[in-house]
Amino acid sequence: MEYRPLGRTGLEVSVLSYGASPLGGVFGVNNEARGIRTVHTALDLGINYIDVSPYYGNSRAETVLGKALKGIRRDTYILATKVGRFGPGEYDYSAQRVIASVDESLQRMGVDFIDVIQCHDIEFTTPEQILAETLPALRRVQEQGQVRHIGVTGLPLSNFPAILDHTELDTILSFCHYTLFDTSLAELIPYLREK
Repeated sequence: MEYRPLGRTGLEVSVLSYGASPLGGVFGVNNEARGIRTVHTALDLGINYIDVSPYYGNSRAETVLGKALKGIRRDTYILATKVGRFGPGEYDYSAQRVIASVDESLQRMGVDFIDVIQCHDIEFTTPEQILAETLPALRRVQEQGQVRHIGVTGLPLSNFPAILDHTELDTILSFCHYTLFDTSLAELIPYLREK
């Protein structure tokens, strides 16, 4: 497995990551035991970055992932989860809900801290709310040691400068814009490297 630095976080992540949404049955019925074996196999093969969200299967993905990670040394994987999106059409980026969500995720996954916490699909709120409420709440839980690094995710590329022009973040997660069919993220990469 090859590893690369994740921005300036100090984290070295595998070039392939484990997307844990199938553990929540996002792509059909999930066999929990098979899902747990899949997590173990990924870790055994050197994948160290695991991405999940309470949105995936109405928190089931985090719950099953917690079972899979039980007994595994915490320093052998990098765990990323999200806040803000919780169910179909259910979004809440308020400070109160974000802080509660972090606590819930920690409990479901049975860990003491989350390496990367991300505001999930920021296009479903305003940049103003993310900047004034969501990110300050995440910085509070970061100061308490519950999360190490903070980022955002989203589909429209224009959302990233709308946030990054006004604050610093550790990560962004962009999807569908750096593929064989759509390479539009490439135009934004120089800006992101500056940030």
